[in-house]
Amino acid sequence: MTGAPARSRWASPVAVALAAFLVRLLAAVASDRVVADVLRYRKVAAFVLDVSWNPYLAARLYPYPPVWIGVEVAAEWLARHAGLPFTLTVKVPVILGDALLAGLISKCADEDGAIAGSARWSRWAGWVYALHPVALLVSGFHGQFDALPLLALLAGLRRLENGRRDQSALLVALSIALKPFPVLALPFVLLFVPGLRARIRYTLLATAPVALILLPFALADRAALARELFGYGGIPDFGWIGAVRAIEALWTGHVTRAAAPEWMPMLAVSKVLTLAVLALAWIAVATRRLRWTLATSVLGVLLAFEVCYGALSAQYLLWPVPAAVLLGERFVPLHAGAAMVALAGFYLFLAPGVLTPDTSGHAIAVAQRLWTGGTLLLWLVTAAWLVDLVRRSKPSA
Repeated sequence: MTGAPARSRWASPVAVALAAFLVRLLAAVASDRVVADVLRYRKVAAFVLDVSWNPYLAARLYPYPPVWIGVEVAAEWLARHAGLPFTLTVKVPVILGDALLAGLISKCADEDGAIAGSARWSRWAGWVYALHPVALLVSGFHGQFDALPLLALLAGLRRLENGRRDQSALLVALSIALKPFPVLALPFVLLFVPGLRARIRYTLLATAPVALILLPFALADRAALARELFGYGGIPDFGWIGAVRAIEALWTGHVTRAAAPEWMPMLAVSKVLTLAVLALAWIAVATRRLRWTLATSVLGVLLAFEVCYGALSAQYLLWPVPAAVLLGERFVPLHAGAAMVALAGFYLFLAPGVLTPDTSGHAIAVAQRLWTGGTLLLWLVTAAWLVDLVRRSKPSA
């Protein structure tokens, strides 16, 4: 009797969120260096403050919708005028959002009728995410802000499960306005909105706000917006092209550049393949040949993207994790292990400065092996996971 309340307190969303925030804050302090994407954030902020209000005029610098610009500019302004460290300031919204995501997962998993409908992880799902190595690496060390659209997306799914469709659609709009990838899930989410009129309303609420915030930039320079926002296709550091690069590196001992022209035909093939697989998955869910729930559909979409699309950047590996943890998926530990190895090798070998101030000598050779082996293993694990998810979701004969 005396042990139950303590367990409940430790498993509460507040405790989970606080622990997640502190762990990520420690990672951010340990990696207080302006490198990789943090350096890109600072370049964007400097361009907006010193050159033009429109970041899309700077070539190959800002491939996202404009919401995140505000964080970058605020962090640079505070660094210039208040002396605050840019790296920590720009990461605070990221680690706060990721901590809130851990708390939301804990809340959903602990409630009857939660999105997951699964008791595999029980109350400890929030802790699984709070201490998940991919979330810690991407949000705390790397500083990429994919946790923010994932938080908005998961909150939107939760609202839809509770019958609050307008709130759900607006949260999905916020998710897309932060990063475009949640739009992949929108057609599947609409399958769980009853009625044609309700679906049209949901679609408008989920997309019109994004169009409105893009409108000033389109009016200012439509070509620049299209080039920077819609011309970005990812980087093949992971995914099946990343796995091909890894195999080539193991065979030849030489790693080709991710942006090499030789990968462009493969990237075009992967785009067509991804769209075809997602279309087939949508048809299967719509016709009940795949009995996916709302959360399973979102997980399935993101897994299919990561298997079929060839140009995955490091932060993309976080996308399926929140839904998978909430659903209690059995591939979560295996995926976490493979992704952790691949990411550690990538950050040490191809993105120096993210994890440690310097990587040299023997450590570079070790990091290369971690990235090559981990990337290949990660793709195989993700593909096996998707197959397993499909197999388990087919109607029984």
